[in-house]
Amino acid sequence: MNATSVFLHICCGPCSLMPVVHLRNEGFDVTAFFFNPNIHPEEEYDLRRASAQLAADKLGYPIVFAGEAQKPARWIRELDGITMEGERCTICYRQRLLPTAQEARKRGFRFFTTSLLYSRYQHHEAICLAAKQVARETGISFLYRDFRPYWYDGINLSKELGLYRQKWCGCLLSRKEAEIQRARRAELKRQKALARMAALS
Repeated sequence: MNATSVFLHICCGPCSLMPVVHLRNEGFDVTAFFFNPNIHPEEEYDLRRASAQLAADKLGYPIVFAGEAQKPARWIRELDGITMEGERCTICYRQRLLPTAQEARKRGFRFFTTSLLYSRYQHHEAICLAAKQVARETGISFLYRDFRPYWYDGINLSKELGLYRQKWCGCLLSRKEAEIQRARRAELKRQKALARMAALS
C-alpha cells in the first residue's frame, strides 16, 4: 500500500461522493469501507448498500463491505436506554470508526477517514474526537478534512448519478425523530392554511 492510500469509511452513496472527489484531487488513492451496523431496518440497509456500490461503480473506486458484522443487534444492545441524540451518536461514531481503523491496519493503509465529515447534520466535533481516539488506539493516522463546504455539490452530483437519497441518519431512533419532525411540519402547514382561510372568510 502506498503512502497516499486512504481507507474511507462511508455511510451511504451520496455522502461518499465529495470525500472521494476531493481526496482524489489531493492525490490520494481512495478505498471505501461500508460499515454501518446502525442502519435499520434491513430494507433500508440494502438500499444504502446498493447506493454505495453504485457510487463506487460510477466514480470508479474500490469498495469493501463488512458482511455479517453489519447486523444492527450489537449497535442496539450498546445503546439500550440511551435516547439523547448527542450521546448515542458519539457511541455510534466509535462503533463504526474503530472497525474502520482496524480494517485499515489489516490491509496496510496508513490513513483512515470518514464521509461523516461531509454531513451538515452530524456532530462534527464528536466525529473528530472519536476518530482521534481510535487513531491513538490503533496506530493508524486519522486524515481530517472538512467536506461540509461541498454539501450542495454532493447533492447535485448524487441526483445526477441517480443515487438513492435517504431521509434520516439510519438508526431507528433517528427515523422516529424524522417522522416526528415531518408530522410537526405537516401540522404547521395545516395550521397556516387554516389561518389563511379564516382571514379570507
